[in-house]
Amino acid sequence: MESTMDKKLQAAKDALKKELNGQMLGNEGRLPRLPIPELDLSVGDFLRAAKPLLSASEYEETQQVAKRFLENEGPVLHEKLLEYDCMPGINSYIENFWEDAYLNQRRCGQEGRARILTLPYSSIAINTNPFFVLEDDPTPSRTSQIARATTLVWSSLKFCQSVRAGELEPDMFRTTPLCMRQYLRLFGTTRIPRTVRDDVKTCGDARHIAVMCRGHLYWFNVYDESGKLSLSETMLRETLRSIREDSIAFTPEQNISNAVGILTSADRETWARCREAIANMSPQNEESLRIVDESLFVLCLDDTSPQNPADMAKCALHGTSVVEAFLGSSGMQVGTSINRWYDKSLQLVVCQNGAAAINFEHSVIDGYTVLRFASDVFTETILRFAGVLLLVAILHSVPRPRQTSLDPYLHHLLPLSRFLPLNSTNYVLLLSFCLLAPLARAQPFAIIRVLR
Repeated sequence: MESTMDKKLQAAKDALKKELNGQMLGNEGRLPRLPIPELDLSVGDFLRAAKPLLSASEYEETQQVAKRFLENEGPVLHEKLLEYDCMPGINSYIENFWEDAYLNQRRCGQEGRARILTLPYSSIAINTNPFFVLEDDPTPSRTSQIARATTLVWSSLKFCQSVRAGELEPDMFRTTPLCMRQYLRLFGTTRIPRTVRDDVKTCGDARHIAVMCRGHLYWFNVYDESGKLSLSETMLRETLRSIREDSIAFTPEQNISNAVGILTSADRETWARCREAIANMSPQNEESLRIVDESLFVLCLDDTSPQNPADMAKCALHGTSVVEAFLGSSGMQVGTSINRWYDKSLQLVVCQNGAAAINFEHSVIDGYTVLRFASDVFTETILRFAGVLLLVAILHSVPRPRQTSLDPYLHHLLPLSRFLPLNSTNYVLLLSFCLLAPLARAQPFAIIRVLR
């Protein structure tokens, strides 16, 4: 029977949850509008930025063009921009134009197209997607690939829960609140390639993650229907271990034949045509693409071990490129570049030696948003390490009793315990710190296959 104290405690928890719920977007109505600078100031800034890039004659010509612009169409366009900024639903005059600049990004030299941002090669892998290399996990037992991946995924899932509950503490620049809406597209978001302008798709109720290993795609659920975690950290670790072991059984030829992810590094028109052809081959292919699109994020388990910052940066940006000949072919790509899905808003890259990085799609997310995510995830890593140190300190403070038997699983979970004989009282104490961790068992997962 529930006691009065239990009811009061639950009421306090409910009140706190109600207070926190919605605080993430609580400042949106009070955000200052981005001011539109005066036209002559904008033109002056442009000329100052262009001068170092131009010859003397080119700069003089640019000055004349800028002068004519200020005397003719410039004021008219500036007035229209001011009117646009006052329209209902427009929170920032630059937001839609900024997104269009990314989603319209195409190759140079295309005929019959409006003038948009053009590049010699419109791959988002090189031209758009930034990355962050993460510090190594300070906990010695979490420096292996599976252990590091488990920690990052687990912390990411808890961060996602905070975002979905609206409980994430708002970002501030000194005393000025910042917009938090980008966090709503950090998880479950994918950039869909199109021949003219890409689309962005967000699945707000996504419950699964995708895992890439040696070019193969896997997925499994991490949340239940109510949005709560549907697996323990131990189950998550063993599921990732099972995926890794499953991928090792495939030959290099099988790896590349299923490495659809490498197509996301092609120019957008090529990838759009390939994706449409793959989806039209079978309903299963279409469903497989949907699963990746709607996943919370992609975890990339690489089979390399970068030994210096330069190699790790290459791994985080575009992976490795290794071409080997098989069955008389001129060569097949077997590097980790086949182990990416650049359309996803968020990719967690974890190497064999535990080195890790974040790669993100830039059209809907700024670096500040991902930096906050990376900071919070790593902060939890530090707190977990502090918890281990605290546990070690407590264990060393316990007097050494007579030798007794110890559960083998506790030996696996806490290797330090083999140096500390435990009596029955301290055995119960140790169990309480372990929170009665379940025996390792893998969560069911599914491999995504592409039919031809």
